[in-house]
Amino acid sequence: MEENQAGLPTKVGFWSKFTSFLLQDIRVELTPYQQKVEDEVNEFLHQEITWQGVKNFLFQEIRF
Repeated sequence: MEENQAGLPTKVGFWSKFTSFLLQDIRVELTPYQQKVEDEVNEFLHQEITWQGVKNFLFQEIRF
């Protein structure tokens, strides 16, 4: 039995255990290289996309 804020005993059920498991904090520590890669991926994903940039990509000259 656990106690609530008022100091009264409470029975811990399945759903409270399940939700506390799903909502627990997860800490991840990255190496400097992993952090660098993660920063580059974030920079790529959050870059500004403009019509001019899309047009330049689609109509670029291709050489064989």
